[in-house]
Amino acid sequence: MTNTIDRAVFDEIATRETSITNLKGEAKERTAEANGQKIGAYSALIAGLSGQKLVKGNLPRAIAKQVYKGLIEDAGVKEATAKRYLENSVGAIRTLDIPTQATPALVKAILDSENIDSENKLAKLVSGETDKDPMQTMAEALVGKFTSRKDDDGNRVQGVFKPSKYEQEDWDRFEDAMRELKAARAAASDAARQAEIEAQKANDMANEVFNSL
Repeated sequence: MTNTIDRAVFDEIATRETSITNLKGEAKERTAEANGQKIGAYSALIAGLSGQKLVKGNLPRAIAKQVYKGLIEDAGVKEATAKRYLENSVGAIRTLDIPTQATPALVKAILDSENIDSENKLAKLVSGETDKDPMQTMAEALVGKFTSRKDDDGNRVQGVFKPSKYEQEDWDRFEDAMRELKAARAAASDAARQAEIEAQKANDMANEVFNSL
């Protein structure tokens, strides 16, 4: 079977993955550079796949296997990395308005417009997840949450409600702990404010003494 994607795409991914590996363990400011290399690799792969017609939100099986093989053998990435590349790239085509025969530069511009500057952000976008409110996350951990599933077009939709392992007696203990901790926090805040007032008074008094000299 003729390769679906030009070998140059896999070569570019290999080059960028090498750069990412070299950046690991470097100073924190290099993280942005590593993320940039990763997004550049995704832009190349998404552009290379943009001409493919998705079937129920996914690549045809034969093409998916070919691309997966190319990522491992030609780009030299590990199986788990190849899986992420394939799933996130197909998800981007399914989720974003990626035109047929898009260029890597155009794909990069589209990702930029969605504030996608890392693999993690891309994965969240295509999976239908967003950065949840921490309060929502805690509520779901205590009470339960809705699952999600893919519809026939491969899009994420709300599934069934899955209760947490906690019951009413657990929620009662949680509320008791919350009341106790909120009271302690309020007391600590009052003490901090009072200490700040006393410090200011002492500072003002010192200034008065100094000015009278």
